[in-house]
Amino acid sequence: MSASAPFVTQDRVRWADVDLIGIMRFSAYTRLVEMGEQELMRAAGMPYSGAFDAPTTWLPRRHLSIEYFAPVRIDEVLDLVTYVSRLGDTSATINVDVRVAGGGALAAAAAIVVVCVASTTFAKQPLPEELRTALRPFACSVQQARVGTPMPPVVR
Repeated sequence: MSASAPFVTQDRVRWADVDLIGIMRFSAYTRLVEMGEQELMRAAGMPYSGAFDAPTTWLPRRHLSIEYFAPVRIDEVLDLVTYVSRLGDTSATINVDVRVAGGGALAAAAAIVVVCVASTTFAKQPLPEELRTALRPFACSVQQARVGTPMPPVVR
């Protein structure tokens, strides 16, 4: 996979995301992951709004994992660094690194595996070449995407 560049968008920790002491709840990170994925697809020229016009294939999620590194608080601005770490025959892995904006620490890292299936039979299908071509500019390894990213200290 050739080195490319992740897609970066920003969001802010919202009131609905936090607990009573103003720290973002673990479950609220899924909103950020979905936002990063949706904005990546829009930047790739394949907005989800067009995916429902006449679908022949779907990309259901097969896997979602989130690793949490450091807490973030209400009103903090976050960078959602989104990239494709793997383009397989029938699946793709989309990563979303949640970082404190402006070169801050990595707060969380998510990985989503989507599988291409036929919209009528749900049988696995090869990833469409149009999708592969659209996602290639955002394809890079996790290590390439995190170059220069400060990692928070490990708490034992």
